[in-house]
Amino acid sequence: MGYLKQLLQYKKICIQCHNNPDSDTLASAYAVYCYLTEHNVESWIVYGGEELIKKGGTKLMVRECHIPIQHVESLPEADLLLLVDCQYAQGNVEKFPAEKIAMIDHHIRVVEGEDNLIRSEYQSCSTLIYELLKEENYPVKENELLSVALLYGLYIDTSCFQDLFKEADIAMKNELFANQPLFDRLSKSSMTVAELLVASDAMYNHYFDVKRRFSIVEALNCEQAVLGIIGDFMILVDTIYLSFAYTEAGAGYQISIRTCHEKLEANKIAAFVCDGIGGGGGHSNKAGGRIIKEKMQEEYGDKSVFDVVQMRLCEYIDSLE
Repeated sequence: MGYLKQLLQYKKICIQCHNNPDSDTLASAYAVYCYLTEHNVESWIVYGGEELIKKGGTKLMVRECHIPIQHVESLPEADLLLLVDCQYAQGNVEKFPAEKIAMIDHHIRVVEGEDNLIRSEYQSCSTLIYELLKEENYPVKENELLSVALLYGLYIDTSCFQDLFKEADIAMKNELFANQPLFDRLSKSSMTVAELLVASDAMYNHYFDVKRRFSIVEALNCEQAVLGIIGDFMILVDTIYLSFAYTEAGAGYQISIRTCHEKLEANKIAAFVCDGIGGGGGHSNKAGGRIIKEKMQEEYGDKSVFDVVQMRLCEYIDSLE
């Protein structure tokens, strides 16, 4: 029996997104909601935390895809609390008391439990749930709003598809991508004025290793899509052969790498930098990944993420020479 089909034993399910929801958690929640609604299971999509959804593109997604999400201080009465794109009681997730809890997530597992489906080999939770829907023969392509939501969830989590490299995620993009004016509209609304200021400030204050021709850019709390934009811009500089951008995200750091030299393969660099402290990969000139704070601290103690990244980049490049 498939994972989604097992949920049909419950009459009421509360679907929780992480705080300050992004497109991936929203698309994931909406996909589960659509499936449950079609099978007459009463469900709600909720999120907690102090911040309401403010980002223009995300608000547009909620409105145009008709995602019935609510900001709550307590949960509606339900038989199951299902978290999507996050794990219970973690730093970016409001901890609501519940008797029965389950999770669907694509990040590194930090919570155990037999009812939890946590698969870190996916680049987006949207892809994971898309495969669960296919397993149940749910006609995703016939639901244009859901198709657009899932695509946009993947789009944001892979730096506007620039860091897209996993087979399952590529397959979902190819299967769902079509002439969709709504997706085109959403993809052109992926940066706010505030994020423009964050990106410009981050690039202005970048670190540049003159000898090894690489830059490191720290962006403060920006989305993965913006991180990719920063990387794409930095690699245009004629003296930079490798651009490394990162931002804090929940229990770790999202990274985005761009290269423009035949000896500097972005996918190998991502894997090297994240080895033992996270995971990364991609293409020869574009890659992404994630560094986990807890794993980094276990290996390097109080060293900052900048120091760790700088040290590993130097080690990698010097080994080539």
